[in-house]
Amino acid sequence: MPATSTSRAPGPACETCRRRSRKCDRERPQCSRCLTKGLVCEGYPTQFKILGLDTGPKAFKSNNTQKRKRAPPKPKKRSSNSNSNTESGSKLPPSKKFNVAPIPPPASGSSPHQGGPSIFQTTTTPPITSFSSPPANSQCSSSSPSSASFASFTRSTQLDHILAQEQTWTRLNHFENSLCEILSVHTTMTTNPFRDHIIPLANQHSGLLHAVLGLSACHMINSGIDNTPKAHTAALEHRLSAIQELGALLLKEECFGLEDTEEVLSLAIVLILVLHDICESGKSFHGAHLNGVAFLCARIVAGPTTPSPTKTFLLAALSWLDILRGFTGAEKLAFAPSVRDFVYFADGFPLETAVGCPAELFRTVGLVLESGKAYRAQELSTDDFVADLEDAEERMRKWDVDQNVYPTQDPEWKLLADAYRHVCLLRILRFPNPFQTPCTDTRIVESVESILDDCAKMPWSSSMYKRLLFPLFMAGADTVSVHRQHYVKICIAEILDKTKFPQPAVMEILDAVWQARSSLEVESPLAQQEQGNVPWMEFTCSTSLKKQHDYLFF
Repeated sequence: MPATSTSRAPGPACETCRRRSRKCDRERPQCSRCLTKGLVCEGYPTQFKILGLDTGPKAFKSNNTQKRKRAPPKPKKRSSNSNSNTESGSKLPPSKKFNVAPIPPPASGSSPHQGGPSIFQTTTTPPITSFSSPPANSQCSSSSPSSASFASFTRSTQLDHILAQEQTWTRLNHFENSLCEILSVHTTMTTNPFRDHIIPLANQHSGLLHAVLGLSACHMINSGIDNTPKAHTAALEHRLSAIQELGALLLKEECFGLEDTEEVLSLAIVLILVLHDICESGKSFHGAHLNGVAFLCARIVAGPTTPSPTKTFLLAALSWLDILRGFTGAEKLAFAPSVRDFVYFADGFPLETAVGCPAELFRTVGLVLESGKAYRAQELSTDDFVADLEDAEERMRKWDVDQNVYPTQDPEWKLLADAYRHVCLLRILRFPNPFQTPCTDTRIVESVESILDDCAKMPWSSSMYKRLLFPLFMAGADTVSVHRQHYVKICIAEILDKTKFPQPAVMEILDAVWQARSSLEVESPLAQQEQGNVPWMEFTCSTSLKKQHDYLFF
């Protein structure tokens, strides 16, 4: 009787090596070849057993290589308005009707909106922008989605149970009244994108609701409002539940594809989860969240229909976070240029209210980082890269702050725009060799002083001042002046205290780069460079680092 072979076939190569058609060492959880090259390992294909179907790599190919074949068990009839967008007050697609059972409202005093209009109603009610307790007589059709295994979008008893808890409304009120103001540049003449887009969606899906509650609980802990052990446990449990439901949505996307509303929910959950990471530590471990939806964002902007205002806001916020981590290392940039182009050309959406940076600067620095990524991957020659840098620097220096269009007439927009202009210049000057140009270079000193002058001219009480966190970080990272470093620390401490987003990674990086510049100890790997600068990027994205996390600022 022949002996049975016990050898196992080697696992599939990681997505990065497969896309580049090169040999992969199949190390887990990340390919060592990718880490050696300074690239982001996109992970390995997964194999699932769903509804008795084998959906491994042979059955489903990655969205990064081609559009997946969608094969639901049965063809689904779609009504004429099934592609309607989900945004504040919009009607939900008939193919996604909620299964809403009548439930009693929370206990008296637990909901500030008791008896008001409900977002759960799918009738043509006026749009709402706040969390509402569903009235006891709310009714909705109970038609089920075509794939019953993925019922995460259906308003389930789990969502009803969460909304019936008194502590839920405390955290939702904190998100609406405090966090929404902190997360956006809100003025009397502009709307709040988080309140307009995130809150209505959180009332519809338990995954996003968990994400919002987790972020709110974390922020209440930082604010000292609720620092009990139960609050810490709730923050962790809500975040875990949100990740699980996001996983269910992405699993459905791989097997059957997502509908329009589910795509919106996936982007919204990822945004809140990344903000939770920033609120807690300032790090997004392994960059998993942004990497996981990069393909979805590219597919949305390439679609035949124009994304809704809600999708536009989510794409803008996520692509800005991708830009920020691209500052820490251009090779970490994951979003396609088409996504940034879409955000740049989007009508009626002021990027400044969401992130503070003017759209023109956003697009220019995105092109620079994209070229830097290609250069690091040896896909762009040094001469071509230098030509791109010179062109970008010239555009930045000629860009007129006074000619830009701002959301309001408030002069502080110009201060914020000028600060980000010099942030872009500082990053451009650190290419192609970040060790080459010293901090005493006149161009570096000029940009640092301009950023600090803009900060000094803006009052701390301004709602825009919190958006100076990243410019202050860039100025501090590129100065050797002790009194400028001290001023940077004072301003950053003020922002972190007011927003209650401690982001310890910000000062950890600054302290590390300042110490390295002042000492340059022999045992330090930075001392081996023996060049004019100690780049702060060495502490965020370097071959000497064993763990390549995302360092984000918001």
